[in-house]
Amino acid sequence: MAHNLNAVMITLAAAVSAAVPAPHPPSGWSSVAKPDVYSASNLYGYIDGGAELFLEVGFENLHVYKLTRGSQELGVDMYRMNSPESALAIYLAKCAPETPVAGLGFRNSGDRFQLGILRGRYFILINNFEGGESLVAPMKQVAINLAKQIPSSPHPIPVPMPQQGLVTGSVRLVRGPFGLQPVYTLGDGDVLGLHSKRWAVVADYRADERTWTLIRVDYGTPSAATAAMAFLSAHLDPYLKVVNRRPKHLVFRDYAGQFGEAQTNGSLLSIRVHLKDQPTADGP
Repeated sequence: MAHNLNAVMITLAAAVSAAVPAPHPPSGWSSVAKPDVYSASNLYGYIDGGAELFLEVGFENLHVYKLTRGSQELGVDMYRMNSPESALAIYLAKCAPETPVAGLGFRNSGDRFQLGILRGRYFILINNFEGGESLVAPMKQVAINLAKQIPSSPHPIPVPMPQQGLVTGSVRLVRGPFGLQPVYTLGDGDVLGLHSKRWAVVADYRADERTWTLIRVDYGTPSAATAAMAFLSAHLDPYLKVVNRRPKHLVFRDYAGQFGEAQTNGSLLSIRVHLKDQPTADGP
């Protein structure tokens, strides 16, 4: 009985190991030793100054491979995230606006220097260090083989966003202050209370030759959204001047003379920034 149990355990372990995706060298190429593996505790050793964003959105591990053919070399960075949404967040942060490479039947963006892939819970970068056009074909072969090993899964936007006026390629997913910093400074720290667990979706909109940015969070309940609004109002960045403050509607002006507003609607908190005109302060 014990012998049979051990056999089953060995079989299961082999199946799990076989299921872990790894780049297969194209014809004429070979792998260099074993991959370097990074966890959350040592990711800083590989990404100097950029690890915070990966950790914030949900990072599990990174496998770094090298493939060679003579003096030529390709690098493959395989980031395993903790959800498809986390993989999408990193993909959009690193690859948008997307420039798909022809001949690949899955979501990708890149050029002859670097090819980014979104597949399931994986964000993958294939790096051509020399940038030669002759290596584009092997890069695509590696990408296609990896995609075959990783089951496809949907990558939905976590919070519904209006489609009218949406600027193509502008959507980003944010899960904390590191992701929010490049968008807009609303306040210090995690002023939206995302805690690396809740998603905010960011996108640009354009109408009447004017462009603004929408930040939207779904807090699950109206009471949670109201609490988030109150916290934001109380901890607004000191460079933002409050123009009108109400329980469900906040209007402010930034250092550039542009306006912003935050308002709740049910469980949603919606924040618009980079507005040319002052919003009206209707409502409660």
